[in-house]
Amino acid sequence: MRYDHETLRKILQACEQSGATDIHFKVPGRPRFRVDGKLVPTSYPELRPEHTQRIAQEVLTLGRREIALNSVNEYEFSFGVHRIGRFRAFLYRQRGSIALVLHRMAGEPPSLVDLGADASMGEAIWEEPGLVLVCSQKQRLALMASLVRHYNIHHSGYLLSVEHPLEYLHADGSASVAQREVPHDTPSIAEGMRFGLTGDCDAVVVSDIPDAEAAELALQMAESGRRVVASMVGCPWREAPRWFARRFPQAREREITDRLRRVLRQVVFEDGGRIGLAQSQPKAVAS
Repeated sequence: MRYDHETLRKILQACEQSGATDIHFKVPGRPRFRVDGKLVPTSYPELRPEHTQRIAQEVLTLGRREIALNSVNEYEFSFGVHRIGRFRAFLYRQRGSIALVLHRMAGEPPSLVDLGADASMGEAIWEEPGLVLVCSQKQRLALMASLVRHYNIHHSGYLLSVEHPLEYLHADGSASVAQREVPHDTPSIAEGMRFGLTGDCDAVVVSDIPDAEAAELALQMAESGRRVVASMVGCPWREAPRWFARRFPQAREREITDRLRRVLRQVVFEDGGRIGLAQSQPKAVAS
């Protein structure tokens, strides 16, 4: 059997039909599905380096990515296959050959209630302009998607979501939702956010605030009367204002503290699987 485009499509289809969450391609060994948390070998032939090379090239083509595989050590992106679903791809090198993990992305974004949050949280977050910081580790992408879903159901504005990676797809509901994935749709988080200042945008959701440029844009959008929800990757929720301020040079500490006092409204936290809201404490920035 050849590992060509049709074979890959059959494997992806089998993944979806079996309820598997992931597919592993690694030399040596057969392709494996993760089902109910366990990796299960499939009946496909054992993989050789040329097989994973061909599979990786087919996946890159599906994702409309043009990169030289011989220069890849790690690479992550998402792609969709008509009538099968959407996947997130992790390409990496091991023992001198290309290996892949394809994660099958969930279709319907979860609700806040699905994640164990109080049903009233959505309105508390979206009720007025300002900045909301999200500190969640285990359910970060699902939580951000649930906040987009809530806005999309209950509000009629235009929401911009800047994501790395893109995990869920949002069809327009009461709102209009634009999703920009890094690096496919925009080269960086900050570049993707910049449209939120110049475009006719009511709300912005950002999957990470990695640097001062992104943090500055988040502040500017909140100051201009937009609703901004930003995730702080790896941040303890009690330290959220301080972590945000540390994106800037120390010389700007007083300025950033004052600006945060004006626009930072709440911090969303995840603690022991519980998701809740904490009132923002901007004084902690300067302490």
